[in-house]
Amino acid sequence: MRCSRCLVALAACGDALSPFQILKSPIKKLLGKDAAAPATGAPDPFLKDFSRPMSIPEEGIAAAVEVMRGGRLFRYCATSAETSHVAQAEKEFAAMVNQKYALGVNSCSSAIMLALMAVGVDPGDQVITNGFTFTALPSTIMRLGAEPVLVEATKSWTMDLDDLEKKIAAFPDAKVLLLSHMRGKVCDMDRVVEICEKNGITLVEDCAHSCGVTWRGKQLGYHAKVTAYSTQSDKVINSGEGGFITTDDDEIAAKIIYLSGCYERRYGKHAVRPADELCEVAMAEMPNLSCRMNEVTAAVMRPLIKNLPQRVEDYNRRYDSVVKVLREEAGDIIVVPTQDERVGTVGDHLNFYLTGVTDEQNALFRQTCVAMGVPVSWFQSQVNARWHVNWRKYGSPTFDLPNTDEVLRFAYDLKMPPYFDDADFPAFARVIAYAARVAAGDDDL
Repeated sequence: MRCSRCLVALAACGDALSPFQILKSPIKKLLGKDAAAPATGAPDPFLKDFSRPMSIPEEGIAAAVEVMRGGRLFRYCATSAETSHVAQAEKEFAAMVNQKYALGVNSCSSAIMLALMAVGVDPGDQVITNGFTFTALPSTIMRLGAEPVLVEATKSWTMDLDDLEKKIAAFPDAKVLLLSHMRGKVCDMDRVVEICEKNGITLVEDCAHSCGVTWRGKQLGYHAKVTAYSTQSDKVINSGEGGFITTDDDEIAAKIIYLSGCYERRYGKHAVRPADELCEVAMAEMPNLSCRMNEVTAAVMRPLIKNLPQRVEDYNRRYDSVVKVLREEAGDIIVVPTQDERVGTVGDHLNFYLTGVTDEQNALFRQTCVAMGVPVSWFQSQVNARWHVNWRKYGSPTFDLPNTDEVLRFAYDLKMPPYFDDADFPAFARVIAYAARVAAGDDDL
């Protein structure tokens, strides 16, 4: 217990000192000359930076530099679809996800917006979506003048499909489901399709966190009429900002090409596109929202599209090494949600929750993690953009989601930076396990 008291005091310093100040300061200096030092069983503090995203491969850097030298940063400045990095990235991404069409845009939020518009969401409509997801989803629905209808989450962090059916019955005018696979966690997609077909609901999938994630061996996203993907820096394909919309529907493909910012007859500079006749109709009828992807963005990401399968293996191997430590050293306190056996996962983020702890112990846990260099993110923080209660501050409708709130009460999120060495992953896992045992008052520490 001597070490536990020491870490309590250290954690209390966290509001005044940064984690690195804490780690560089002698414990006796922080706590006083009579303070006891941590027990020898405590792991070493972790000193690497979790905020650093993956680096861009040299091939992508060279391609981006070449674009900048030539000046053709705007996708429609390319001489043809064959010489456009955006057009070729769209072709390569469509092949990766096994869909007929892919359109590059400037963010996944833009992809979601265009997807909703393409399936006919109008001002005043109700759109059903997750109560546990990123703030961009309710924000985008509201941006279109529509109203989000929030659905509960399960302990596996997926949409609660029983509650989905209840919400469909309670909101019979809602005809679109925007389904988010938050952090790559996938619900029973067979049942989702069945529910949507039975109730005349159009499915739009948010696969922001799901590049590389599969359902029944196929890249996730193929169940929907339209699907959105992200290539923002925290995802497994890093282009800074960016995203793709995918579909197998010819008319929708033509619409989103023009909604995204195509104009005149520049559809010819898209390598994957529907028939010219459909593009001509969309050219006349669709507004131009100017959310195109640019050539530099596409140039840096193309190597990351190509090498994703190998990187998924690396992500999962390292993720497994973290989960192994957590279960062996704090399995009675830390729960890592498991996925449906039909899901092929990508371990780019660690998600877990604590069990059998109080709110005070929960606070001690995260303070201890941060003090020892592991910046776990608590989902019920007053600033966390994934907690539905915080969305109310900008006008999102209030829904009572007690199950979701209970799931998130002790739940955490942590990036798994690909630049770390293999040995780093069990090392920071030991810090998390140790912090959990400290918070729980483990007498053996």
